[in-house]
Amino acid sequence: MVNIFRAGVVAVVFAAVVLASSSLCEARTKLNGQTLYVPVYSHIYFGNKDAKIQLTTTISIRNTSREGTLQIDRVAYYNTEGKLIRTYVDKPFTMQPLQSMRYVIKLKDKAGGSGANLIVVWSSEEAIDKPIVEAISLGTGASFGFSFLTDAVEIE
Repeated sequence: MVNIFRAGVVAVVFAAVVLASSSLCEARTKLNGQTLYVPVYSHIYFGNKDAKIQLTTTISIRNTSREGTLQIDRVAYYNTEGKLIRTYVDKPFTMQPLQSMRYVIKLKDKAGGSGANLIVVWSSEEAIDKPIVEAISLGTGASFGFSFLTDAVEIE
């Protein structure tokens, strides 16, 4: 009985190490570029469908490489219908190792709607660690406040 228990514990520990290793490898994947889709929101609905809470959203782009630079080629903001609202990058620029950038969609900016998104395109001459790209949305009501985070998803 003790040997069966030990074998079970060893199997569980082995599985945990394998799963953790694959997650770490995925997080440390090195690439030369990506096109990323970032879900963002100008507002969300609450209560009945007509009640809206306006949001402020910060888009954060973080170069996680300690050695390599990356180039931001495009940051484009689209509304719920998929119509381009604006671009945030006039010409490509380079992010240094561990540098972070941010773009803010202001509370009064209602153009995006509840299904807005950004497309972020980055590239690098050498394969580097994937950047972290996420959106942090904040809103308040009469007696409450909240925030939530959305992560970018690779589409190319």
